[in-house]
Amino acid sequence: MKEQPFSTICLQSWQEFKDYIGIFNENWAFRGQGHSGWILNTAIERTNFINYHHAIEAEFVAEFQRGARNYLSKDDTPQHLIEWLALMQHHGAPTRLLDLTKSPFIAAYFAFEFSPVHQDHSIGIWGINVNYLKHRAIEFLSEEFGEALTKNKNLINEQLFEKLFYENNKNLVFPVEPFSMNRRYSIQQSIFLSTGTSHETFMNQLQFLGEDLEKTVVKMILPGCHRREVMRDLQQMNLHRASLFPDLDGYALSLRLRYDNMKSPWEKKEEEELKSKSQEYPFFP
Repeated sequence: MKEQPFSTICLQSWQEFKDYIGIFNENWAFRGQGHSGWILNTAIERTNFINYHHAIEAEFVAEFQRGARNYLSKDDTPQHLIEWLALMQHHGAPTRLLDLTKSPFIAAYFAFEFSPVHQDHSIGIWGINVNYLKHRAIEFLSEEFGEALTKNKNLINEQLFEKLFYENNKNLVFPVEPFSMNRRYSIQQSIFLSTGTSHETFMNQLQFLGEDLEKTVVKMILPGCHRREVMRDLQQMNLHRASLFPDLDGYALSLRLRYDNMKSPWEKKEEEELKSKSQEYPFFP
């Protein structure tokens, strides 16, 4: 089968990005990446046991569940598999999940946060129509999991996700949202995409969309040299490390990033000169 392309849009300025995202509605979710050349891949793909995912993934989850109970209170212990995977993702353990945000501005923050301010460097912000992805996934799975889909009113909920995790062998990608989300994921407006299996790459499994991939997935590319402008603008929207990571580590790093992106003395001087000129009375001969 011929590999289908996704859409790619090259934008030249931050303002152009802000204008462009007006085409997206609430059906879309976003992921920011610090290099435009990076593809979408899950943490489990980036491990050194990529060829053995299917054999050891369930064992890996079970081991995490056993060990994590030593650190969790009864109230904080997840009740469903998807909640366990979200917890693993939160603490850096490799999973088949890919986290996105419902906010294009939060995605932009993560794309620009540590990107180099080089003229030849560019970042990528992916947009994915998760609502359409869900409907296509349900259609794709209906033959094998039709009864479970009907019972769950065409939703991929916790119970159906567990069934897919252990029994499905089809390549696809679908959105999932745990019923219980931790504070950080709630603040970041997170939503997860899961692959149907763990032994094929995320990009390969997106191919289940066929020709519809191009209208479902778009990558927006922006020059990295706009980082300071972007980060200052996002700071005014109250999007910064301390607000997105509400703990002492997030606050400390937010201070460093704020000072990194402050205007230089000559930039401030130039702004003051322009401002003073704009306030002068016009001369009439």
